[in-house]
Amino acid sequence: MSKKDRTIIEIDLQLDNFMLYCDAKNLSKKTLKSYEQTLILFRNYLVQELGIHDASEVKTSHIRHYIKYLRERGKYTVTGSDKTLNINYPNRREDYKKPISDTTIANYTRNIRVFFNFLKSEREIDNNPMEKIDKIKPKRKKKELLSPEDIKLMLGAYDLSKFHEYRTFIQLKLILDTGLRASECCELMPEDIDFKTKSILVRKTKNGHERYVYFGYKMSMDLKRWIKHRDKYSEIVTIYFQQAKVRN
Repeated sequence: MSKKDRTIIEIDLQLDNFMLYCDAKNLSKKTLKSYEQTLILFRNYLVQELGIHDASEVKTSHIRHYIKYLRERGKYTVTGSDKTLNINYPNRREDYKKPISDTTIANYTRNIRVFFNFLKSEREIDNNPMEKIDKIKPKRKKKELLSPEDIKLMLGAYDLSKFHEYRTFIQLKLILDTGLRASECCELMPEDIDFKTKSILVRKTKNGHERYVYFGYKMSMDLKRWIKHRDKYSEIVTIYFQQAKVRN
């Protein structure tokens, strides 16, 4: 969390202490980034809009006003730093200023809740302002399923003579066959795959708990061919890697 462009105040120390706590728990980089981004935005609102410099001064009404503020401002109208405006150009996005979804606001309030729960447990605050804030339960829309024809068209779009397209083709087939997340797929190591039982040990999962997934006979043949191809043309150690270095 960069503080080069601002004076250190109490809430900055509280946020740093919280991030150190999260890091010590060995949370995923994605989770840490989510906490940091959410809390920087919240910190800036407290300081710039309300003049609050210490989390112990935050009241339940401030949280409710913040939720209202997010709904009124819309997407990408608030940034953690002015520097990002000249890098990401959020005002050029098609969905700029469009309403923030309940799912996003639910994620924000969840992260803020974890922060204040931590402060309460550390006795940094006497009262937790999130205790009277109801959890937002967004309505989840069912995603439209791909038809067999759609899947066939999607897989047929890859040029298997190109290394990276072949890699993505195999990765997509494995995701469809096993239900793996894309991030989990990228972290697989050769030793995680057992071709005898046609199983994969997934080590780096979203919740941190290892699990097994299983694949079919055809996928087994595809995986074996891919591993031979990968060993011939690439120096990567995982089964998949987004920035693979290909040998000439």
